[in-house]
Amino acid sequence: MTSRKITRTAITITVAVLLGYIESLFPPIVPIPGIKLGIANIVILFLIYTDSFKTTCTVSLLKVSLCSVLFGSVTSFIYSLGGAVISLLSMAVVKKMKFFSVIGVSCVGGIMHNLSQLLCAYFFLGKGVIANLPVLFISGTVCGIVTGIAAQLIIKRGRSLFGER
Repeated sequence: MTSRKITRTAITITVAVLLGYIESLFPPIVPIPGIKLGIANIVILFLIYTDSFKTTCTVSLLKVSLCSVLFGSVTSFIYSLGGAVISLLSMAVVKKMKFFSVIGVSCVGGIMHNLSQLLCAYFFLGKGVIANLPVLFISGTVCGIVTGIAAQLIIKRGRSLFGER
């Protein structure tokens, strides 16, 4: 790995963790646990479009780990890791299909992240959490649109900063 690649990866990890910290400072949008905008995922979307899948996985895993250690708990780590893995895999598959825009890929990621977290909650808390499915689906879509728009703007400008792949 070149020093340029190491530096770029370190910068993206730092930005993702910083955005995760900033988001942790805000109160929840709605009273249902787990719903948040996911602004740190802008970095992951950026990497999906500008870097290798391996690097994107590395940054995503480190983002989840560091944010959980610094601003969360073991429980938040479990929920976040499950959501991040399924979300990242889903976004990578949908991106390869070349049918969706960055915003569409982000929406799929947001929905799959929430569904994965709901599945984790189902195992920990029982079937009562399924009642949150409609709200989680809507929030995943809305938050996916917002982060997708931001990521799309950053991808266009970021390619010139980091060099196109």
